[in-house]
Order: sequence, then structure tokens, then C-alpha cells
Amino acid sequence: MTDKQWRKFGEIQYLRGRLDEMFKIDTLLDFDMSGMRRIDARIAKYMDKLKSVDEMTYELYLIERDNIYHKIRKLTKDC
Repeated sequence: MTDKQWRKFGEIQYLRGRLDEMFKIDTLLDFDMSGMRRIDARIAKYMDKLKSVDEMTYELYLIERDNIYHKIRKLTKDC
């Protein structure tokens, strides 16, 4: 891989990690309205950045988040 490809890979991994953290915080903590807006703004910022870096990775991340949501919903429904 070239340096440019490594940098892109690193940036994608960083953004995915930050998004995972934001979504985890969003589901675990109960914020007031202004706190929720800040979290939502950060999620939107990282999603926009991921889309600008690589659109295919962005789409795959959306699919992954959707699959995780459905899996959790199915598990909680069965319990």
C-alpha cells in the first residue's frame, strides 16, 4: 500500500471508532436536550467526514449499524 492509501485507511478506522463511541454514548447515557444535540451534531460531523473520505465505506458502515440495530432488537424481542 502507498502512503496515501495507509493514511486513508487510518482515517477511516479513526472515524469508525469515533462513531462507534458516539453511538455507544448515545444509547447508554440519558442526556438533556442540549446534550443530545451535541452528541447528534458530533455523529453527523463524523458521518459527513466518513462520507467525504470514502463513500463505499460510508454505505457499508450504515448497513453495519442497521444490522446491529436489528440484531439487538431481535435479541430483546426474544427475551
